[in-house]
Parts: sequence; C-alpha cells; structure tokens
Amino acid sequence: MSVRTLSIRTLAAGFTVAAILLCLTVAFVIALAFPAPPPARVTLAEARAALSGETETGWRRRVVAAPPFEAAREGQALVAQAGLAVLLDAPMAEVRVRPLSPERSQAGGPPSRAPSEGLKALLAGMALSPGMSFAPFEAAARQADGRWTVVTPPSPWLTPQRVRMGLAFLIAAAVLLPLALWGARRLTAPFQRLAEAARGEGRAEAFVGGPREAAEAARALDAMRDRLGEALKERTAIMAAVAHDLRTPLTGLRLRVEGLAEGPREAAVADIARMERLIAQLLTYVRGEEAPWTPEPLDLADLARECVARQAAMGRDVTLTADGEHLVRGERDQLDRALGNLIDNAVLYGDRAELVVAFDADEVVCTIDDAGPGLPPDQLEVVFSPFRRLEASRSRATGGAGLGLSISRSVVERSGGRVALSNRPEGGLRATVRLPRL
Repeated sequence: MSVRTLSIRTLAAGFTVAAILLCLTVAFVIALAFPAPPPARVTLAEARAALSGETETGWRRRVVAAPPFEAAREGQALVAQAGLAVLLDAPMAEVRVRPLSPERSQAGGPPSRAPSEGLKALLAGMALSPGMSFAPFEAAARQADGRWTVVTPPSPWLTPQRVRMGLAFLIAAAVLLPLALWGARRLTAPFQRLAEAARGEGRAEAFVGGPREAAEAARALDAMRDRLGEALKERTAIMAAVAHDLRTPLTGLRLRVEGLAEGPREAAVADIARMERLIAQLLTYVRGEEAPWTPEPLDLADLARECVARQAAMGRDVTLTADGEHLVRGERDQLDRALGNLIDNAVLYGDRAELVVAFDADEVVCTIDDAGPGLPPDQLEVVFSPFRRLEASRSRATGGAGLGLSISRSVVERSGGRVALSNRPEGGLRATVRLPRL
C-alpha cells in the first residue's frame, strides 16, 4: 500500500509510535554514554563540624529537647555513629545517626542489640579510616544542658541525577521537534492544497494527494464542481433559449408597431427597447463566468472618459476629474459595462454623476458621486444582491431587472478589485471602485 493512500489515523499512529521509539532510543543512548552518577556521600568530619558549629558547612542545624530518633543498631549508620562519637569525644549513647534513605538489613550483619566496647572500637576504627564516606545521614549529639543538636546535610535541587534527566529531555526534544514539524506539515499540507484547489480551477484530486481522507475530500469537491457546472450550464442554456424565443416575437412587434400612429408607436418602441435591455442584462448575469474574458492593461481614466462621453451625448449631467494615466488590468468591455451601470444608477436615482479617478497607494480608485437622497445604511450592501432594485417602482424611466449593481460587482471582483457604496456626509451616494494598480 502506498503511503499516499494511508488514512490520517494510520499516519498519526505511525508518528506517535516513531516518537515513542525515538524517546526510548535517546534514553538508552544517554544511559550508555552518561553512566549514572555515584550517589552523594558525606564524611564524619563534615558532620562533626556541623554539630560543633565551628564553621559554616551548609548543613541545616536545629536544637530539640528530646532525642530526635533512636540510636543506630546496625549497618552503616552504626559505623558512622561510632566514628562520630570518637570525633566528638562523647559517649556513644549521646550520639545518634539516622540514614536519610532506609538501609536493607543484611543477614549475618552486626547484631541489633547494643554493641560491646570492643565492637565499638572496631567500628570507630573503620569509620575513621582515611577516605571513608557514607551515604547522607542525619546526626544528633547531646549538649551539656540536656538538649540535642540535630544536623541534616544539604540537599541541592540540581543533583547529578536531575542533570542527567534534564539532558535526556533536552536531547529528546531537539530530536523530536523536527519530526513533529515534519509530521504536522505532512498531515496538513494536503488540506492546504485542498483549500487552494477549492479557490482555483482544475481537478482537485490530482492536485491534493495525501492521506485517504484528503483524497476523498478532493474527489467530493470535484464531484460537487461537476454538478454545479452542469447546473450552471443548464441554467444558461435555458435562459439563452428563453431570451432567443423572446427576441423573435419582439422583432415582430417592432415591425408591426411601425405602422402605428406617431404617439402610440413611440411608446411601443420604448417598451420593446426596455424589454430588450432587460433580456440583455439577464443574459449577462446568467452567463457569469462563462462570458468572454480577455484581461489586458488599460487606462481606467480613459475608459471613464468614454463612459462620460456616451452619457453626455444623451444629455445627462456627468463630469469627470482625472489627470494622467491610471493603468489597471481587466477586460475592457466588461469594465466598461460595470462603470456604465454605476453611472446609470447615479444619474437615474441621483440626478447627476461626478466621477473622480485617482491613485491610492497601490490601487486606482474611481469614485462616482450623485446628488440623490442616498440609501439607508442597512441597504448599502443589500442592493448588490441580484434582482434587488434601488427603488421599488416599475416606471419606464427607472425600471430594470435589478441586476446592474450585481453585474458591476462581479466584473470588478473578477478583475481583482472591489466596489462598495457609501452615503456622503454632504448628501448623496458614493460608489467606490478599487482596482490593483499596474
């Protein structure tokens, strides 16, 4: 089975097992390369100095009224106790030693009853032999006033054992971190490619790859795209057929009304022209992404001048302010239609249109201001919805399908820009078109 067809669960389990094995390997290597440090040891001289208080040894010292613990009867503690009594020049009964870690009893060791004098001397000789040291122990000695001085050796937090453990942890973390990053990247990369495929074109299945779940999601995305594409094509074909069927009787109507009187003929011709515009708008919206699209560098100011010239030829109050070239990239006819729709709305609903084309950082901005009443704030975004009109009447002067703003936004966004509406402080509505500057 190829690695690219494994499931995320299998890959995650494999990464986990690999991490555990890696940790165990690091611990084993540390154990071989750095043997366990010897346990901490103390000497009788240190204990004597701490009990007598002659020098600062680091041992913790306290005074209690009663004996703090029982005297040692066997093991290393008994040897240390005998040697410490000799060093302090005190009876063995007034010196006590207790190991900080419990000792295991050994068969055949010293008896548990009090040792004899000869044994005490032998033990003291052993304890005071050169280089003799003991596992950490707590010692106590009786003072002249009857109280007991108890001393405990220091126990630093950073012991050799902890240093060894910390070193093993750091090495394991340094080795595991690249593995974790590589594993996370390997698991998430297919889904990042899936997101890119969803925003782009082409077949997602061949682009995504990765675990089984990502491949299945890519196949589902391709299937959904295919269904949506078929639905869009079917919708476009239906609307195109309807438009074609409507244009045929409209042509016949135009021929028939030519024989009417002057007044009725003009009204009928206007109605027919309005129906043709509605059909053209509907077809433009329905075709959407299927419309011809050949982007090229163009001067937005020059395109705006052409739109203004057409509006002025119809006797409309339209002005333009633009200096120099303002190059953007887009499809000329589509951007011309988008600007034309915005200017039409400004003239029809705001009496006039004032266009300004200027630079703003890395963008070319075209603002279209009118002198109308503006829009309620909650309608500034809603009017971009398909079939949503700026006013509810169906008059011949302003009536339409409500697709102009929707088409304009679609064209501008396809050109990499954005369009928005806002109310001007001095009154009227402002349409702002922003496109990336070349």
